[in-house]
Amino acid sequence: MSDIRSTIAGVFSLVAVLIGVNLFAQSAPPAPGIPDLSGTWTGRGCIPKNSDVCPDFNRPTVVTERAKAFQAAFDELAVPKYDCFPATIPALLTDPYPFLIEQEPDRVTFTYEKDDVVRVVWLEGRGHPKPKIGEFFAQGYSTGRYEKNQLVVDTTKFVFDPTGIDDDFGNVPSSTKKHLVERYYREGERLRVDLTIEDPVFLKAPVSYTVEWQRSKTPPSLPWDCDPAAASEALKFRTTKYPEPK
Repeated sequence: MSDIRSTIAGVFSLVAVLIGVNLFAQSAPPAPGIPDLSGTWTGRGCIPKNSDVCPDFNRPTVVTERAKAFQAAFDELAVPKYDCFPATIPALLTDPYPFLIEQEPDRVTFTYEKDDVVRVVWLEGRGHPKPKIGEFFAQGYSTGRYEKNQLVVDTTKFVFDPTGIDDDFGNVPSSTKKHLVERYYREGERLRVDLTIEDPVFLKAPVSYTVEWQRSKTPPSLPWDCDPAAASEALKFRTTKYPEPK
């Protein structure tokens, strides 16, 4: 009987891992003075709601000449998402998929349905070691702090990313100098984030905008389980800038 119980417990634990939910954990509210941002959020929208592009990085007044030259030379067939490479921030934040926020004493974890992305924001003053010199990450290295009713997230140490600023409208790249500041706060049952992104290599000046989501009772559907064959299917309908000689 004990073997059967162990087997059942193991199956439930495996299911919990696969869907990204700890079935045996009770989510506790944050400590007093810390804003409660935990839970699942979905239905992103831009503030003000004047465009589905949030924002339009592809304007000539926004990107540098280096960015324009890169866009002119870059081929759609080389976009990483067609090989199941995960979306990166800030573009990930405007994808129309839910995400989960979990607040712990030493960190805040963001689990995104899109591409199975998990971001860990290390809270300042908790003794977490900093990255080594020359160490970079696809989602950057994020530290956070609470300021009044906000969670402020500061992210640097990004790898070069051919679509690291915008992966939909013009494929704007980002460099290792990309720097993102996110300020999360509640507006009733809505979650907002004020973002500022700077990258002196590809942006003429810092760009700021706001995104908001609604609370959801449905957790992210995980795993995303990207299939490279399916992801690259759209490329059949695109032409390359550099066709192979016949």
